[in-house]
Amino acid sequence: MSARRCLGTMLLVVCLSLSPAVAHAGSKTVRYGPFTVGAGSMDNPTMATKLKLAVSKPCGDCYITGFKPNLIYADGSTADMSDEGGMMMLHHAVFASQWRSDTTCSGSWLGLAGERFFASGNERSAIDLADGYGYRQRWYDQWNLLVELMNHSMSDKTVYLAVTYTYRSLYDSVKSVRPLWLDINLCGDSEYSIPATAPNEYETTRDWTSTFTGDVVGMIGHVHASGVRVSTTNESAGGQEICTSLAHPDDMGEIMQMDVCTGSPLATVHQGDILRLHSVYSSNVARDDVMGIMLGYFHRTG
Repeated sequence: MSARRCLGTMLLVVCLSLSPAVAHAGSKTVRYGPFTVGAGSMDNPTMATKLKLAVSKPCGDCYITGFKPNLIYADGSTADMSDEGGMMMLHHAVFASQWRSDTTCSGSWLGLAGERFFASGNERSAIDLADGYGYRQRWYDQWNLLVELMNHSMSDKTVYLAVTYTYRSLYDSVKSVRPLWLDINLCGDSEYSIPATAPNEYETTRDWTSTFTGDVVGMIGHVHASGVRVSTTNESAGGQEICTSLAHPDDMGEIMQMDVCTGSPLATVHQGDILRLHSVYSSNVARDDVMGIMLGYFHRTG
């Protein structure tokens, strides 16, 4: 073999070895952790906040089309607030892509974390985007994860956050979406206060002026105990409802499920439109730690 041909072959091998692997369509569950939370009690649970940088991703170059979160033990069994589940609560989990600009909070201190693209509370709601849409994942993207866990039992617990992702190939016909984080306490710590109102409902709203023109194809809501619903409307379109996410509590009042909205599209939003977030609670005591959040996904069209 000539020296020139040998050199060319070597360069080809090096280039192939450095090229990122392209994912095919599929599903993968990724475990994050372990996270150990000290012993607590029902009246005085132990809270643990964990920040993980550069966490694992389900694929390299691909489109993520669905997220399904859970809190589990090492053996794969579910960790929750039931006796069998060890009295564990997934208070919050938030994923952010470090090198991307957050749609609503890029100019704030919170924007330093990157683009918030998925989150869950103890309701562990799953979202599957409308067919033909996906969150673009690049091989060089860095994901960060913030987890808050609560232990209501009298023994230490070690758990994992498990997320099942569905994804499609980079070469499939998929429209790219971006996340849209709407929050009553926009770009703050997400908490706010409400008075005692039960049996009546108490509504709090927050407006945000859209910086994009595009189709909203998915939304998911989050409220705390005593939450009734959270919704988003387009006030510039006569109060058009984009999504209403109803809260489904258990007998103790803890939120176990939130309704998810998907569509192709749910609504079309234009730059300059006023999007209004509505957060509704009905509580028999005043609370200073409630939340009203909706995480949406939109495909930019202009």
